[in-house]
Amino acid sequence: MEQLVTGATAGLLTLFDLDRTFYVPSRVHRKLALYAWWFGFILVNAVLAILLYRIIGNVEALSSLNPYLKAVIFGIGYLAIVRLKFATFNYQGNQVPFGIEAFYDAGKTFVFRRINSIAIQARRDETKELAGMRTFKELAEETKFAMDADMLLSAEERASRRKWLLKTLQDAATSEDEKKITLANYLKSGQMIDG
Repeated sequence: MEQLVTGATAGLLTLFDLDRTFYVPSRVHRKLALYAWWFGFILVNAVLAILLYRIIGNVEALSSLNPYLKAVIFGIGYLAIVRLKFATFNYQGNQVPFGIEAFYDAGKTFVFRRINSIAIQARRDETKELAGMRTFKELAEETKFAMDADMLLSAEERASRRKWLLKTLQDAATSEDEKKITLANYLKSGQMIDG
């Protein structure tokens, strides 16, 4: 049971990382591929955390801990361990890490690129659909309302977003259709993109 708690902890933290990184619309053409990459990455991290627990879970120093607390510590600790680097080398002017982190980051980048590719297509379709359904004025009003109603924004973030909105609306170098796409994208993803 403790091994499942370890895997669940690492998997849950991986899920939080994926959710923080990607906005994926509910309608995705390649949903099966998205789920395979998304949940596959979670499962791999959970299994690796369980393996770590099986290898070093019986360390004497941790034997006095509650078994479930120890399992949670291993689930969190796994993600700390995969970010270990033993040394950093300079190669052609770049800092290159050497250690477990390099392998983990390479795998994570591989998976994230595939998820991102699927998510971009879905966001593009969703954004174009919304931009086609609303007038420029409606999108501007909805964007302002979304900014004002977002309770997760601080006063500074809200002011920054209003400034971005005003700049976007007044940009003479950008066509109205491009502005509609920009506003629709903000409404769907919350991302401020300069045109």
